[in-house]
Amino acid sequence: MGNWLDRHYFMLKRLNSLLGIVPVGAFFIVHMAFNSRAGQGPEQYQWVPDTLDQVPYLLLIEVFGILLPILTHAVLGVWIATRSDYHSPKAGRAWYSNVAFYLQRFTGIALFVLIAVHVWQTWWQHFTIKARGEEFDIYGTMHALMASPLWLTVYALFVLIAAWHFGNGIYNFCFKYGLTTSTASQRWALGLGLAIGLLCAGLGFTSLWGLSLSDWAREWSAAAAGYVSAGR
Repeated sequence: MGNWLDRHYFMLKRLNSLLGIVPVGAFFIVHMAFNSRAGQGPEQYQWVPDTLDQVPYLLLIEVFGILLPILTHAVLGVWIATRSDYHSPKAGRAWYSNVAFYLQRFTGIALFVLIAVHVWQTWWQHFTIKARGEEFDIYGTMHALMASPLWLTVYALFVLIAAWHFGNGIYNFCFKYGLTTSTASQRWALGLGLAIGLLCAGLGFTSLWGLSLSDWAREWSAAAAGYVSAGR
């Protein structure tokens, strides 16, 4: 198995880069856009699971179209990271490329852990509640989680790490697949990638704001506190 991996290292690196764009990157953009509805209110956020639950064969799509590609991308990324040469900066690279070389791998390993936790806290909870025939209260679930300063900080870092990793991944993809062959085109690809990453980060922080600092988040907390104090 090890020899096979070594012989196909070049191909596997490019497969990993492709998976980071399609379907993982495409899903990330859509996921951030849907999550940003928390910045509009609880009802708008609840629209997300209520609508997605109506999609035919949703479980097959989630497992084979989202979770399995993410897992494959993560496993390949960790494997590639363990084989990288970290000893010295490469003279042929610009300063950003040298820094990004390390960060792309370190953030990938961090995302492996963060995504696993996120899947358990959200997708798995949704799946088990739906299996019991009950409605999944996505706003209440995520608001309770974001009420913890620790988890709010973790998710804020999660958003930043994922947004940069994806944005820089776009730049890497364009380079590895020969779409950027000049210094100018590489700069354009980097700017485009980081701009898309910044957009995704903005959508993610909109969601966190709606879940923790918005007027409806404070009203939700007050209502929950009143419910508890009433002894119900």
